Amino acid sequence: MENVAITGISGYLGTQILKLLDKDPDVKTVVGIDIKPPGFASSKLKFHSMDVRQPMAEVFTRNKVDSAFHLAFVLPPKMGVDAHEINITGSQSFLKACDAASVEALFYQSSHTVYGAWADNPALITEDQPLRPTPNFPYGQDKAEVELLFREYAKSHPGQSVTIVRVVSVVGPEAGPSGLNVLFMPITIHVCGFNPAWQFIFEDDLARLDVTLVKERRSGIFNAGADGEVPYRDMLKATGKPSLGLPSAVWKALIGLSWSLHIQRKSPSGGLEFMRYPIIVSNEKLAKLGFKFTMNSREAIKSYMDSKMSPGKPGG
Repeated sequence: MENVAITGISGYLGTQILKLLDKDPDVKTVVGIDIKPPGFASSKLKFHSMDVRQPMAEVFTRNKVDSAFHLAFVLPPKMGVDAHEINITGSQSFLKACDAASVEALFYQSSHTVYGAWADNPALITEDQPLRPTPNFPYGQDKAEVELLFREYAKSHPGQSVTIVRVVSVVGPEAGPSGLNVLFMPITIHVCGFNPAWQFIFEDDLARLDVTLVKERRSGIFNAGADGEVPYRDMLKATGKPSLGLPSAVWKALIGLSWSLHIQRKSPSGGLEFMRYPIIVSNEKLAKLGFKFTMNSREAIKSYMDSKMSPGKPGG
């Protein structure tokens, strides 16, 4: 791995991976693609201010890219932005560039949400489970659609290594609220009769995992979630805030109405399912490769909560 390309390099995970590659003596060049430069400076970085939907083949070819991470992803919904179009077209542009440059190893950061939050989910979900993203939850639906593009690419390009990682919620001192927005509302919410388990991964572990899989040319699909789980209401209690519990049907109506009226844009009604049913993934496949997590789920979420709830921080 000498010349590496990263789309979405200015994002949370892109910056974490750039920091690792900056210290890697094997890496000579990091080709960064984003609409704004990353906050981390590296002498190895060749930054290209580009919309991910623009053709990237010339950039990949000119820089002799041998390894490429596709991290660019707009979290739907986003006001005034067609997130779905950006996610799909941007992924197609990335794959065309990898094809043109004969990139040796491709990486796509997928999500555990492609499994969906369902009552009949197994206790531990393995990589062979079908994709069943939750209806009316665009994030998971887009992640699944892009994943299928990469899987089709892998079939038609057997000489290239294609790695897909389905990651659970990423937490740590540097993490933003993202899927944990509910913890930072003045009053937290829960669904009466439900207390699903949540699984996490520490931010440093994910960056290290992604880089390791690409360096070792590990083709295939891998779940990424640390050991253990944390009950949803344990997290709510940790915030010290009051929590409002209502029946599922009531929450669904309220969230759906507030969404349609643009009162809130954090989540459509599909997001409610994650407060009802768990998505806990098996990490046995990674364990067989010898990968070890530095934190389990409870330790990872504690590192996040300690940082975000400290005095002077939002939510603190």
